Amino acid sequence: MGQGSSMPRSMGQGGSMGGSMGQEGSMGGSVGQEGSVGQEGSMGRRVGQEGSMPGSMGQEGSVGQEGSMGRRVGQEGSMGQSVGQEGSMGESVGQEGSVGQEGSMGRRMGQEGSMGGSVGQEGSVGQEGSMGRRVGQVQAQLGQGRALAVLTWGELLRALLVLGLCAHPRLQRDPQAFLLLSRRALGRRLWRSLLSVSLWGHFAVGLSPTAVAALGRRLRARGLRPMLALPMEGDAPHGQGEARLQQNCGAALRCVGLAAAAGPEPAMQLKLTALLDPRLCEKIALRLAEPEGAGLSPEEVAAMLDGQAPALDWLSPDENEALGRGLGRLQRVVQAAVAGGVQVLVDAELSHLNPALTCLTCGLIWRHNRAGPRPWVWHTWQAYLRDTESLLGAHLAQVRGAGLRCGVKLVRGAYLAQEQGRARERGRPAPTWDTPEQTSASYERCLALVLAALARPDPGLALMVATHNEESAMAALRGMSRVPPGSVCFGQLRGMGDSLSLALASGGFRVYKSVPVGPPEVTVPYLARRAAENREALGGARREREQLWAELRRRLRPWA
Repeated sequence: MGQGSSMPRSMGQGGSMGGSMGQEGSMGGSVGQEGSVGQEGSMGRRVGQEGSMPGSMGQEGSVGQEGSMGRRVGQEGSMGQSVGQEGSMGESVGQEGSVGQEGSMGRRMGQEGSMGGSVGQEGSVGQEGSMGRRVGQVQAQLGQGRALAVLTWGELLRALLVLGLCAHPRLQRDPQAFLLLSRRALGRRLWRSLLSVSLWGHFAVGLSPTAVAALGRRLRARGLRPMLALPMEGDAPHGQGEARLQQNCGAALRCVGLAAAAGPEPAMQLKLTALLDPRLCEKIALRLAEPEGAGLSPEEVAAMLDGQAPALDWLSPDENEALGRGLGRLQRVVQAAVAGGVQVLVDAELSHLNPALTCLTCGLIWRHNRAGPRPWVWHTWQAYLRDTESLLGAHLAQVRGAGLRCGVKLVRGAYLAQEQGRARERGRPAPTWDTPEQTSASYERCLALVLAALARPDPGLALMVATHNEESAMAALRGMSRVPPGSVCFGQLRGMGDSLSLALASGGFRVYKSVPVGPPEVTVPYLARRAAENREALGGARREREQLWAELRRRLRPWA
């Protein structure tokens, strides 16, 4: 690969799901609690007599002779009309319990398999359920605004409350100051209690295995899957220092265990700067941009991950030792994830760090993506950066040439203000596109590039379409007719874009909801930083609020 044109320099991006889902995201209703499936009988009886979804759908994954899942759940009386009618706010907000006398929806959907694990897991709804029918189901759910009908009353009201709060100019302008002021005014106990039934309860989950497992069941009961995200990053306050990085490593290992217990095909997000000093990453990135390169091919990084001591002549002895310790932490986390069957999606970060983050991520890919049913390490690509399309094409070609499995998470990007501000300070052109329309066009081109690669024989490739934009999701669906079953999934943040998530799930497509894990004191400031980076997401929730208000009116006036 050579130093002059090293793979790291030809491949670089990275980022957080909070940053990853970008400019267009709407703060939708929370996907979390359970409701009753009505008086006619449990969902388990409606979906199949054996209790498990696979058993009721047939060995080939068909939804049976009755038609598609969408028709069975109900064309005339949507699932939403029967789910959640009996749930009170007290039962659904800030609690783990299910609503309804028949038992939890997870139980009703079958004790041997959740909806998320069994519907559309292989990308097929059977011989009678064509891709066109599934896409039509999604379009109908979005067009009629019926996807949110599965929310309980408590979830619906909480979503309206949170979205209204997020639309407040003070919160949009400086969310961290808003939260700090509210904590001082209310006191820790009242502040924490209010957050648990509002912002924190809407977007995040606690570190308790019981809480994470309960959330996983609730999501899977609606055809969704949890993707856990630790709210830790090296550039956060008090984020520097070896002790802090070691602490982050322990938290990441605990997150691996929580994700592994959350159900089939578990996934988690990981920020590399939580385990390596960002200043060291920046120095590596600068070296990679020089003509002589850094001497860090993916194979060499993989050897260092296996214990070879770094001895780079352009790093000081202390920096080489710090790199070795950081790679050791990274290897421990990813090794534990692979052993537990957990996919690791490396998050996107600021563009000046991307060459280093891509270099290290590629080393992980070389080390861990040679075997297994799916790629264990995924890389994130930000469409709002001008060079993403060319770098992504090079990445796909080089990983395929090495015979490795490749996981691509495609996002728009959320550090727009920081990227443009950094460029102004240095008197350089911004690395991002100038307008949202240009970013959307870039996203579509990158999407087409990956879908074309997936259409080749034995692609060894998987794609997560991480977006809250309905047009981008529909573009992905239209391009999926020639890709291998189960090779494409979708991702949104918990509490954002829930109408889109639920509509996609109704068509049998795999959908992950990114969930920050931790107490309010940790996760809420993290969410505030994501909000500060992504003000357009806070202000762009109008469509989601309109859908929530429409659902509320339908429930209050069912005769209309």
